Amino acid sequence: MMITPKHIKKSIKGDYRLIVISDIHGHLDRFKALLQKVKYTPDDYLIILGDFVEKGDQVIETIHYVKQLSQNKRTFVLAGNCEWALDALLTVPELAGQIPQYLERVSTNGCIRDVYHLLHLDDGSETMLGVQKKLAEYLKEEIQFISHLPVTLKFNQFIFVHAGVEKRKDYQESSLSSLLEMQYFYDEGHILDETVIVGHLPTSNYFADHICNDIIIDQKKKIICIDGGTGVKAVSQLNALIIESQNNQIQYTCEHVQPLPIYWIIEDVYEPMEYVHKIGYPHFEVKVEKSGSQFSECYQAETHQRLLIKNEFLYQKKNKTYCLDDYTDFMISALSGEYVKLLGVYDEYAYVIYKNQVGWIKYEYLKAI
Repeated sequence: MMITPKHIKKSIKGDYRLIVISDIHGHLDRFKALLQKVKYTPDDYLIILGDFVEKGDQVIETIHYVKQLSQNKRTFVLAGNCEWALDALLTVPELAGQIPQYLERVSTNGCIRDVYHLLHLDDGSETMLGVQKKLAEYLKEEIQFISHLPVTLKFNQFIFVHAGVEKRKDYQESSLSSLLEMQYFYDEGHILDETVIVGHLPTSNYFADHICNDIIIDQKKKIICIDGGTGVKAVSQLNALIIESQNNQIQYTCEHVQPLPIYWIIEDVYEPMEYVHKIGYPHFEVKVEKSGSQFSECYQAETHQRLLIKNEFLYQKKNKTYCLDDYTDFMISALSGEYVKLLGVYDEYAYVIYKNQVGWIKYEYLKAI
């Protein structure tokens, strides 16, 4: 059964506490840690804003846990584009032939891949339609749950939707593609009186000069974006937006989890930088102007930026060069005794988070706590 647009409303009076989490992408441990961090209780309203499946390695467990939470009448689970894609891929016969492409290009982790290997469907003995039927049978319970999810929730003065709504008062008539996959909602805005809260696109996409996955609260646009990039970005976090209403006054707070190892800085570091550059979605194509042993001098045409890119972040495809992910050339200056969160080690340099700023520091200046 395919997901069909279903729109629900909830109107309550009095004080309340509401927690919104989006784009969990099969990272159940992060999700549970975040619920614990925000001190979630069954008395809270909880909204899961879609895309809790695929990309992670705990997808089936996440579906079961989300389903369990949804038994509470104060929990609302919405569909995202990943739930729609999973449902369609396993229930529409015409899409069976796309399963190999999905496994190769779309979801390097996820429940389809897990079950595909578990049932030894990669041995070539089944037609793709046969593969689809076996996957659907194994995941019958999970598909049944996600196929009945609503796509929007109006909760008092808020509208919750995975990706966005079209510029129309009857937002429920927006196309399913817009509701689940809209790419430019934050840029284009809406015409509703309510504040629209979305996930879908990592908030890092909207920061021009640095990498940041924090929640964006834009009261002028009446838009809140909460996707922290979990399962999508190399630098990511799982965000929670907490909305508290007391005496008809709304207060927002934000929390996140970002499980990364902590390292001490063991020597003063000074790296003077006149400008800091960032490469981000969708401008990943670059031209290498001068190769170096650690970093290469590159030019990004659309943003007119020249910057140093770590060689490990460069790759070739169809005779073009691309940067692997969101990237910054920020070189960190710091004092001995301060600490960083370690994202990765690339030859002589470490990619770290220092005081909420992503950047580079020589690995020899770090010591694990």
